[in-house]
Amino acid sequence: MVNISIIGRRELAAYFLSPLAYVVLTAFGLAHGLLFALALVSPMNLGDTVSYIFQVPILLLVLAAPILTMRLLSEETRSGTIESLMTAPVTELEVVLGKFVGALVFMLVMYAPLAGELLYLRALGAYDVGPVLSSALGLFLLTGLFLSVGLLCSSLTRSQVAAAIVSFVLLLGLQVVWNLTRDASSAAGRVLRYVAPTWHYVSFLKGIVDTRDLVYFMALACLMLFLTVKALQLRKWR
Repeated sequence: MVNISIIGRRELAAYFLSPLAYVVLTAFGLAHGLLFALALVSPMNLGDTVSYIFQVPILLLVLAAPILTMRLLSEETRSGTIESLMTAPVTELEVVLGKFVGALVFMLVMYAPLAGELLYLRALGAYDVGPVLSSALGLFLLTGLFLSVGLLCSSLTRSQVAAAIVSFVLLLGLQVVWNLTRDASSAAGRVLRYVAPTWHYVSFLKGIVDTRDLVYFMALACLMLFLTVKALQLRKWR
């Protein structure tokens, strides 16, 4: 746990020293704020507006997660620092979890505007807190899954750009699958729909915390992190 914490703090500090991270922070905040402003002038009721502001991060995450994870392991591999890191008294699992935690904490910082929007809506009128809490949990799980996918892609290449493109294509593909199968009634359509993260996230937006959705997010994120550890181990023995 100590090594994970050290690596996590190191990655978090690296984010705040990177101009690109500030660009992503600013772009994410502006985009989310603009879409929130559009929601305020629309005829939606307060409850629908609260649900809407938790839907906005889905597409923003598809762009932000690949950018924030692309350098985590690919840059270490390209620069050769991965070898020195692997010879330190840390395991591959600790390295992966430390980098994952650092990226996850930074992403939570990015959600500060969302918290401000919820406070603003609270000042406008009362809304049901239950769906807000379940939506926040769902967003946390969705963020963790997207970051784990990006981290796996970063472990498979020396190029940051290639890692970002591959993870973007994968995440966008999962979103497209959801859009194409959300109303499907066939067996194949239902299977594909189940694979899409958004299908499970929608339940949280409705205030439903289903064990199956929790298992889906945690199991898939753990699988991505496990594959990342294996990718590092294979690289170590080359």
